[in-house]
Amino acid sequence: MYEIEHRAVLTEAAYKELSEKLARKATLLGADDKEVSYYIFPDKLLKVVRNISKGNAKLSLKLNPLGAGSSFQEFEVPFPEDSFETMKNICAGISAPDQIISGTQKRTNYEYQGIEIALKWSEDWGYHAEFEIMISDQSEKEAADNRIREVARTFSVPLMTEKEVAAFSAKVRAKKKASK
Repeated sequence: MYEIEHRAVLTEAAYKELSEKLARKATLLGADDKEVSYYIFPDKLLKVVRNISKGNAKLSLKLNPLGAGSSFQEFEVPFPEDSFETMKNICAGISAPDQIISGTQKRTNYEYQGIEIALKWSEDWGYHAEFEIMISDQSEKEAADNRIREVARTFSVPLMTEKEVAAFSAKVRAKKKASK
């Protein structure tokens, strides 16, 4: 499977406005707060995720560099939530990532016309939204991108370009490195 994902950085006011619009027009999927450790490699992103809201956990591998593109192949393996710290230790012990970033995300998920919309807040990204859809084949990417753009326009959300996502991700990584 391939995840097609587009992001938008929001002001607090825009976040609240989008939340109100989604409450009226979209299907609420619920809270999805997470504790995440990102293992950043030059060519991929490994994540260990504890879903605080749902009481489960997963290991996720995205086969593209952090902040590179809107389409990536992703593999996920669930594991028991009580193994979260052990899984983080395993990933840290068997890999040599360029950087490890950990943090908590406050997140609420919605669905609108087949697009999952996550309203999020994290220390690193601030208020933001993700619009995503899963596809089975890369030949479906252009149509998926167009559907996401159309839904974002419906909610008056300006999506970030791939360059903007890459620049923002680089800024977050540099800030984290400087704070260590």
